[in-house]
Amino acid sequence: MRLIKIRILFSSLIFTLFVILFLSSERTATSLSSVLLSFQFVPVLIKIISNPGFLVIMGLVFLLVISLLFGRVYCSFLCPLGAMQDFSIALSRRLRKRKNHSFQKPLPWLRYSILALTVALTLSGSLVLLNLLDPYSLTGRIINHVMEPSFVWIYNLAIEIPKFFHIYLFQKETAYIPPLALVVSLLFFFSIMLLSARHGRLYCNTVCPVGSLLGLISRLFLFKFTLDENHCAECLRCETVCKAGCINPNDKTIDTTRCVACFNCVAACPQPAIKYQYAPSLAAQKKWSAQRRSFVIGSAAALFSVLLAFNNKVRAALYAARRSQKPPATPPGAVNLRRFTQFCSACHLCVSACPTKVLTPSFFEYGAAGLMQPLMDFERSFCDYECNVCGNVCPTGAILPLALEDKKLVRIGKAEIFEDICVVYVDHNNCGACGEVCPTHAISFIDKKNILYPEVDTKYCIGCGACQLVCPTTPKAIVVHALDTHEQAVKYVHAVKPVKRPQMPDADFPF
Repeated sequence: MRLIKIRILFSSLIFTLFVILFLSSERTATSLSSVLLSFQFVPVLIKIISNPGFLVIMGLVFLLVISLLFGRVYCSFLCPLGAMQDFSIALSRRLRKRKNHSFQKPLPWLRYSILALTVALTLSGSLVLLNLLDPYSLTGRIINHVMEPSFVWIYNLAIEIPKFFHIYLFQKETAYIPPLALVVSLLFFFSIMLLSARHGRLYCNTVCPVGSLLGLISRLFLFKFTLDENHCAECLRCETVCKAGCINPNDKTIDTTRCVACFNCVAACPQPAIKYQYAPSLAAQKKWSAQRRSFVIGSAAALFSVLLAFNNKVRAALYAARRSQKPPATPPGAVNLRRFTQFCSACHLCVSACPTKVLTPSFFEYGAAGLMQPLMDFERSFCDYECNVCGNVCPTGAILPLALEDKKLVRIGKAEIFEDICVVYVDHNNCGACGEVCPTHAISFIDKKNILYPEVDTKYCIGCGACQLVCPTTPKAIVVHALDTHEQAVKYVHAVKPVKRPQMPDADFPF
């Protein structure tokens, strides 16, 4: 019973920290992300490849050690999506929509096939399936797309009340979420919540690639749940509280590949029949022939997936962006477009943390391989010259952390002025909006008959998008063109004017 309370308390704390991470200020998000995200399987595995560090390596070692010792405790203690499902399960039981659980037949052929396809696509350089199914990334998008807008809407509605007392508070804003990206997140959110309310942790044991991976190595666990047939009273209480549906009352076995270590069965058993104990030599399952056949089918699916993923035509289709538009700009620190799409897990933490909300989720702008990964939307906002938050909070290293002075010289795009649209060139009227907001002095003006004509010096331009945002014309007369590979801009140095020293007055003529 004590272990259950510890699990509930710890998983609730982890989920609360995740909500704070996505809803808090830039400074808090930066502090939390460096520690909290070092204990999430997928971000740690990706960052080991993209930008390894001591804390990241230690986080991976910690996850592997606790998994080999204690089983799938990650699913019950550290997974934020697991905590969301547990809340849905508890709510459904409280509302008596689903009072008891029951044994569910395993579907190893399905989960291993999904895992194999996910691994194959990842090895081919595409994280599209991993991004969609990874529990951390899923939770991040749910918080960013569903919870954060709801919270901001309630907050903005609530601050209308103090206005009656002449107390005025600033309204909050959220990043723009494209309708298709929002639909995908809502479908996953409601599907997982309904699935967990009806069938417990079925998503974890059938679809989730992390759960399937942990299930594969479950036979190496040193501490296991065991069922003693001699002490079993056949009361079926363990089956009714098992969220994973892995306790078979007919042959009195526990499928350790699906057990998520929730400890409900230990607390519910009136006899000491179910124990969590050190059992390294215990056979995981006495009757594994059916699962072995299913695993063979899954292995065949894995081989097919690998061959499919490494097919040149398939890979070309994954990375083909929309023909109607050029690929969008990637954030400073992404280095280049290919690297960014290969390492970004689409968790949208950078989208939540971005103070100007220039980062928004994509759909097919990067091609199928970059589904849901963030892009720079200069039609709605701009990249703040004095900000480097996105690189500091990125958990996978897709956006490398940059010192602020270094980030100010990273060119992610180049601005171009269309003289056939610009009001200065067309109507010969002064405007100057683009030059006023340019933080790098890349836009200068040439005086022709008291009309200031703007020009772009690309060696100073970093492609922040501020000029495009403020341009008053429709369509925009100045547009930032994204660079596939980031470049180094030249730092603007103000010309030093000679200082005129005042002459000393003549002693004979003091004026």
